[in-house]
Amino acid sequence: MFPLRLPAASLTAAVLLLAAASTTASAHPHGTQTQGTPTQGTQTHGAQTHTIVPGLVGGGFETPVVPAPSPFTSYTGGQAVGPWTSGGHSVDLTSDRLWDAAEGSQSLDLNGSAAGGVSQEISTLPLTSYIVSFELAGNPAWAPALKTGELRVDGVPVKTFSFDITGHGFRNMGYTRHTAVFTSLLKTSVTLTFASTSPGVGGPVIDDVQVRSCLLVLCPPVS
Repeated sequence: MFPLRLPAASLTAAVLLLAAASTTASAHPHGTQTQGTPTQGTQTHGAQTHTIVPGLVGGGFETPVVPAPSPFTSYTGGQAVGPWTSGGHSVDLTSDRLWDAAEGSQSLDLNGSAAGGVSQEISTLPLTSYIVSFELAGNPAWAPALKTGELRVDGVPVKTFSFDITGHGFRNMGYTRHTAVFTSLLKTSVTLTFASTSPGVGGPVIDDVQVRSCLLVLCPPVS
């Protein structure tokens, strides 16, 4: 979703709302996000303070655990992948027995037997912007070399992403951090979707998904 130009009155209301939220969060100045456990707190990046969103869980794809000795578990569209719901054709929850994760011991290939994706609904505040960040690599075993996908909010693409697997392998995945920003004007929840737009059995690989709020006028540039 592209940056929105809000009337001065709305922008003032947004700043006041976020200031109130920041005051509430300051009671937990050292809050951290624990995998699979919703927590609320703040993290400071330079001069900016971002409130951790308590609604997103399972961003590291550590649950369910891929049973040994299997290298991955496939999920077809409509099945639950921990707190996520699979969509499209299928996805592969992949253990580090096959390739390295960006964090923890599991990651998600957005292509199972064909292009798939995962979705999760998270809580949002009105007139608030959110930063979605994630680690991106690609399944190095299959063509095409360039893996592509989209991050969608309520079905609307807010970021297209791609990763070239050339020169990478199972123990040299080459994860890179990507970010996107979207704004919730009136909604109290949105659905985040990571979807592959690559053909075949090997797609984009994602891990360590995080969501944080930010002031609309102070949100960092996306990458």
